[in-house]
Amino acid sequence: PIASLVFLHGGGAHSGATYPHLATALSRDHAIAVHTPDLRGHGVSAGARGDAPSPRRVWCDIDAIVRHVRARDPDLPLYLGGHSSGAGLVLNYLDLPGREQPEGYLFLAPFFGFRARTERPHAGERFARVRVAPFIVNALTGGRLLGNCRAVHLNYPGDLLTADPLLLAFYTVNMAKALTPSDPQAQIRSLDRPFGLWIGAADELFDPERVLALADCGPAVRERSETGVLANESHLSVLLRAHTVMGERVAAWVQSAR
Repeated sequence: PIASLVFLHGGGAHSGATYPHLATALSRDHAIAVHTPDLRGHGVSAGARGDAPSPRRVWCDIDAIVRHVRARDPDLPLYLGGHSSGAGLVLNYLDLPGREQPEGYLFLAPFFGFRARTERPHAGERFARVRVAPFIVNALTGGRLLGNCRAVHLNYPGDLLTADPLLLAFYTVNMAKALTPSDPQAQIRSLDRPFGLWIGAADELFDPERVLALADCGPAVRERSETGVLANESHLSVLLRAHTVMGERVAAWVQSAR
């Protein structure tokens, strides 16, 4: 392999939901060793479903995964990425003091949280229903109360939940806060490593122009980064097509570092 990639799944999903196609294509066509973990409380990982002891615990989980992959293949450059709210989790993880330092980041159809204002009109309402009161109480008590309260309902169709029982229908306050960037514009501007960011032109949830407009960072990072819109792709179909641009971007980074 030329590089390692830890890639995080989206909201309510798990690593077995379409992500194996992306991982297989990156490995087969671009010689990238891809690791697609289930977040705690997701898929086959341990922990209460859709919950976490605290947002920080989720970020520490990611750090443990990244450090494990780094130790396993110490000679390979390591990249970190995510799809949808998995990309938001990456941004939050980057604020963790003392974290491991990946060589770059890959954001695919990213959901950088409601503060990013990238959602299409009413798209967020269609996918998720939020109870605001538990978040207010949690904030007013410094995170001490209602962190484990179910506060976000994910509107996956009933037949899909039946077909894939590993999908989640809700998040608690703690898990939602772990995935939701506190200040996405500032967090993106503070990136000190290059990134790739792509979204489908037909993404049902997010406006591609608004998403790309967020990719505003310093010139030293920007000149080594790449953003793009993939024609005809939706929020999920992008997982079936993005391996080419992702693989070529990682290969370019690896080559430039030699």
